[in-house]
Amino acid sequence: MKRTLGLFAGAITAAILSACGNPTPITSGSPSPGPTITPFASSEYSALTAASQPTGVSKGIDGSVWFTETASNRIGKLTTSAVVSEYAVVTPGALPLMITSGPDGFLWFTESGTNQIGKINTTETTFDEYPLPNPLSRPWGITTGPDGALWATDPGANEILRVQTNGIATMYPLTTPNADPTAITSGPNGQVWFVEAAANKVGAITPGAAAGTPPTEYPVSAGAGLGVIVPGPDGALWFTETTSDKIGRMLPNGTLASETTLAPMVKPFGLTVGADGNFYIGDETASTIAQYIISTNKVTPYKTITPNAGVYWVTLGADSEVYFSEQAVNKIGQFRYF
Repeated sequence: MKRTLGLFAGAITAAILSACGNPTPITSGSPSPGPTITPFASSEYSALTAASQPTGVSKGIDGSVWFTETASNRIGKLTTSAVVSEYAVVTPGALPLMITSGPDGFLWFTESGTNQIGKINTTETTFDEYPLPNPLSRPWGITTGPDGALWATDPGANEILRVQTNGIATMYPLTTPNADPTAITSGPNGQVWFVEAAANKVGAITPGAAAGTPPTEYPVSAGAGLGVIVPGPDGALWFTETTSDKIGRMLPNGTLASETTLAPMVKPFGLTVGADGNFYIGDETASTIAQYIISTNKVTPYKTITPNAGVYWVTLGADSEVYFSEQAVNKIGQFRYF
């Protein structure tokens, strides 16, 4: 049953912020990288509510950077003119976690404190929430699949969810108990891929599978501590290993092709592919964004503007620059590499 939430009457008024560091509004970027520069963290934008804990970050169809504020139960927006707005999720204790641009133009997000999936309109800023069938569900990651549906991980019920844009959910239980499925992505081979943080496995499921069909699971090295998974420019799946300080590469057939050290990184987690074909990785502990060049395995970390920022999720903006959440300092960071 859909639960509709009207526009939050007391929404925080949008405000133009003075960015820390060298202000580089989103509009200053270019969709195609120009001459090579020394990469650097160029700006930071504060969430309007104190201690809101920005977590998931995603690009919207409106060109804005949208983010969840887990601790304050809000959804934030950073526009192309560097204006920050916030909108409250009405369900108490929803704990919005991850967010993605859906096939219908809405931003969809997981509510890790409830058994619900939410969505927000980019223009009217209205919310809908869709309760999931299993009361144990606590959705974590979310992505748009190749079939035009939303796919989410559900560590609470130890399953993968397919959610249609009308809110109807289909459940796919995992074979491994207490696997802790977290990050999820649409893969290059028409499958949906995800990591099982507690089981040191990577999973895959084919859209169109019958309800209840267990996903296929592929092991990685013991103690890897899997973080985020994304499709790479080479047609493989790449993922961070937060405990072993590595980046893994898995072929679409499930073969673990490589696990490469990311030293001097300390706790690599967030992961995205830049417009230059290289990886950009967030380090939670060292407060850095690292550039990983696939062709040479070269890792170069760059410090954030604010120390001890708690870098978490990393994504590519509409301007091809990298944006990242800084949980510990209540900010969204911006990183330039061209």
